[in-house]
Parts: sequence; C-alpha cells; structure tokens
Amino acid sequence: MYDRILVPTDGSDPATAAIEEAIELATQNDAELHALYVVEPIPLGGFSAGAEPASAEWGDVVERQRDEGNAATAEIAELAREHDLEVVEAIEHGKPNVQILEYADEHDIDAIVMGTHGRSGADRLVLGSVTEKVVRKSDVPVLTVRMG
Repeated sequence: MYDRILVPTDGSDPATAAIEEAIELATQNDAELHALYVVEPIPLGGFSAGAEPASAEWGDVVERQRDEGNAATAEIAELAREHDLEVVEAIEHGKPNVQILEYADEHDIDAIVMGTHGRSGADRLVLGSVTEKVVRKSDVPVLTVRMG
C-alpha cells in the first residue's frame, strides 16, 4: 500500500514519537523511509548589529541548523536500518510546510507521518502548525502522532 513514507523531523519530542510510528508503518509495508529536515529561513531582524558582518553570523546559524538536520536524519536512518529498512536522508531549505509538500510530490511519497504538539485554541491560532498546514494541503495521507 505504501512504498515510500516521509517522516519530517525537527528533532523535537513530537517528531520522535512520529519517527517510531513511521518506522512501524514502513516495516509493515516493506517501504522505503525518507527522513527530511528543513532548514528554516531566519528573519534578518534576529541578527545583532556590530563589527562582524551579518553574513558571517547568518552562515554560522545556517551551518548549525544543517548540523542539527544531519544529526536528526542520521538518527532516523540508524533506527530504520535496525529494522532492515531502506532510508533516504534529505535536508531542504525554506518554509517547512512548503518544503515537506514539495518533497513529497517530487519523490512520489505515498504517506507522511508527522508529530504534533496537540495545541488547541489560541496557541494553535497564534503559533500556527506546520503539521496542520501539511494535513490541509497534502495530496497523500498524513498520519499525525500526538506527543505523550
């Protein structure tokens, strides 16, 4: 039923819960697992004014995020390989919900497994939710896994 399953991660606890579900689903379907980390753009206002150019500061931030992404996808790959699954690791740059949907389309993903914080009310409205945006716009099934 599912040949390629995407599990986006940001390294958070909800993502960890989703990883376990994604591995289970991939194992049941003998599917290839795609581990995706999205390096999110940072508003320019987040940088200090000073002697060091903002571009150097920006480079440090992007490199840290890329390192976090490599660590997060490598962890998924290690867990998946323990279950004899094929794994594809990827890091993309941009808005997470947009990149997740584009990745799913470009790689013929059959299902997406994502964690959620389970926010409701004002928290959800103010903060928005990458998972919610993906659920609303995805052309493939999205399994959401609530933390806890």
